[in-house]
Amino acid sequence: MTGCALLGGSFDPIHNGHLHIAREILKSGYVSRLVFLPNARHNFKKDSVTLDFKHRLALVRDALEPCMEAWEDDADGSGYTAELLQKLYRKHPQLLFHFVIGSDNLANLPLWYDFAWLRANARFLIIPRPGYPLPQNVLRRIKRKTLRIAPCPISSSQIRSCIAAGKPISGLVPESLEQRIIELYRPLLAE
Repeated sequence: MTGCALLGGSFDPIHNGHLHIAREILKSGYVSRLVFLPNARHNFKKDSVTLDFKHRLALVRDALEPCMEAWEDDADGSGYTAELLQKLYRKHPQLLFHFVIGSDNLANLPLWYDFAWLRANARFLIIPRPGYPLPQNVLRRIKRKTLRIAPCPISSSQIRSCIAAGKPISGLVPESLEQRIIELYRPLLAE
């Protein structure tokens, strides 16, 4: 079975921090492929996604590097990781998936929809984040591998704030996408 890391999120917009994590996961050799899974619905960010799914997916696809892919399997999903993984397991039975999760989300993992299924079936690839220790009570309950990756302090909200304030976003997003991201977001962020 081929190891495949799944990196889900709103990617609103995709930025160099996302790509840094993807590159480092691939560099680790733990998996041979990395799939970005932009979501149409995010249950923790219901009202805060700025750009529509179609444009976010296109930006992700245009940012891809070797061994990276973008799938649209979460375009019409419920926003629940368990349901998305069940769908992917049925669709790609030959792949061994590892769902990427930051340590900032790990403490709340037992509160996720259908945690019993996740606990029994999912494999997690944990990325430690500064200020968020790994909760041992959760780690004992899941199948996981921890990858120590140097953090890249960039966030999508920081990029949207810069665009809204008319500040540059150079170095925060792939250079080839910089102008397009500004053009897509500026009208949506205008006061």
